[in-house]
Amino acid sequence: MNQTLRELEIIIINDGSTDNSLQVVEELAAADSRIQVYSQSNQGLSMARNAGITHAHGRYIYFMDSDDLLEKDAMELCYSKCEEKELDFVFFDAQSFFEEDIRNAPVLNYQRTDKLENKVYTGPEAINIQLQHKTYTPSACLNVIRTAFLEERQLLFYPDIVHEDQLFTTLLYLQARRTSCIQRSFFHRRIRKNSIMTCDFSLKNLKGYLTVTQEIVKFKQQTSENKIKDTIDLYLSQMLNAVIWQAHVLPYPYRLRLAWRCLFRYKKLISIRSIGVLLFKSIIHK
Repeated sequence: MNQTLRELEIIIINDGSTDNSLQVVEELAAADSRIQVYSQSNQGLSMARNAGITHAHGRYIYFMDSDDLLEKDAMELCYSKCEEKELDFVFFDAQSFFEEDIRNAPVLNYQRTDKLENKVYTGPEAINIQLQHKTYTPSACLNVIRTAFLEERQLLFYPDIVHEDQLFTTLLYLQARRTSCIQRSFFHRRIRKNSIMTCDFSLKNLKGYLTVTQEIVKFKQQTSENKIKDTIDLYLSQMLNAVIWQAHVLPYPYRLRLAWRCLFRYKKLISIRSIGVLLFKSIIHK
């Protein structure tokens, strides 16, 4: 609301809240004509964001989660760069902060633009550079996107999974013709207890990642460009190996099933070391 870019359309999706959130945002909307509030039954983050896309009329769209913070000049600078360079989307860095003392919480690295030049890239070029430096961050909150691009590509968030940003943002990069970065940390992510980033790995996480993998593989099968296929393989290899390392906490039957699936479908992308960690790490540490 306090952005230096004043000509904004602020869309708030009330996704079946059970507290006084709706009353609060309706009071804000009554005081600020830029705010539009839409309510729906609880359908999850993906469907809330998709509803926002449906209701959006602005030239560009940005997805903001309710817990987080944004620098006041972020939208103005992103809008100017998109217009000046005729971009499909612009991306930037972020910092994370903890709402309270959280032990053993991961330190999240959202710094990646220092590896990129201040120029226009194709989306595949930009994601490939980040993957090569292992700095790729798929958060949807780090991009300002041309609304017409989403409509042209029919790009929406996959419903009913966690890690939906892994799929959405990766497909965004793979399909963009023009993108660039702003080398500033506009976004500040709040880390809370019980957030998905501080909770233990579960079957829900595994399902989300496997769905992302399946959808990215489908996209790969539809493209004829070898460079894009190579970039997809690099992305899937990094993601799947990281997932397998996290999955060692699951019950052994699920780990065995995952190992078989990876070796059968994705053996060129998975390291033997990762399979060893998946099957035996919990046994070794007992």
